Amino acid sequence: MADIWAEFSADAASILTEIGKDVTIKIVPGGSPVAVKAMITQPMVLQDMETGGFLNQTTFEVKVLKTFADANPGLIVYGNIVHYDGQDYRIVAIANRPPAAWVIARVQTKEQ
Repeated sequence: MADIWAEFSADAASILTEIGKDVTIKIVPGGSPVAVKAMITQPMVLQDMETGGFLNQTTFEVKVLKTFADANPGLIVYGNIVHYDGQDYRIVAIANRPPAAWVIARVQTKEQ
């Protein structure tokens, strides 16, 4: 029987080739942006009560191949910046569940 996790990784790479979105990820501070194909979930707008009123926050998940994350240590970590669709988002949570084919980063921004 073939290694099922290797098959999942190959399938994930095929999915990105066909429907992946272009994003860049930058190590903060001062890193150079690294381009990558990723799966993007549907954004959600949350409202937090802050001093002076409500503050909207947009959040969604960015899924990259585990092989990409492993080849770029320090890139998919808390606080780094993901640029997608003309806006910057900060990585606020990470799901890395070996031997899964994906590393999932939850990103968030505060809109003024």
